[in-house]
Amino acid sequence: MPGAGITAEPPVAAAPPPTAEPGLLGRYLVGAIFLAPAIRAFVKFLTTPAAAEAWAKLGGFATGNNKLNPSVYPDPITRLTAVPISKAKTVVFDMSDQQPGSFGATVGQGEWGLFQDFLRSPSNVNGIAAALEKSAAAAYKGK
Repeated sequence: MPGAGITAEPPVAAAPPPTAEPGLLGRYLVGAIFLAPAIRAFVKFLTTPAAAEAWAKLGGFATGNNKLNPSVYPDPITRLTAVPISKAKTVVFDMSDQQPGSFGATVGQGEWGLFQDFLRSPSNVNGIAAALEKSAAAAYKGK
């Protein structure tokens, strides 16, 4: 199967214990369908401090890559926000940063609950997609 066995995760803090107060961040995700050696090498490179440095030194970006030297960030404000991210004991990623809370950040409801439903029943793609559309329409009503 294309893509099987490829993971490219930057070094970040471990998943939180159930009672932790996690930091919630946005995240980029990279996937590769065609696995030529050059693509594998590029995806692996994206997890390195060198790749994080290329973005970080431009400003407006903070990384959870704890191997990046904070001096790379171009200004003190970015360093003040970026350093705690890379040193966090608990970091949680989801898609709620771009969604109304009722759709993207409510446990067991909306996007969150429907993706859990999908994981329980991955053959129900059309049903989950329809439910996502309906839930999103309700959450965005009046926005």
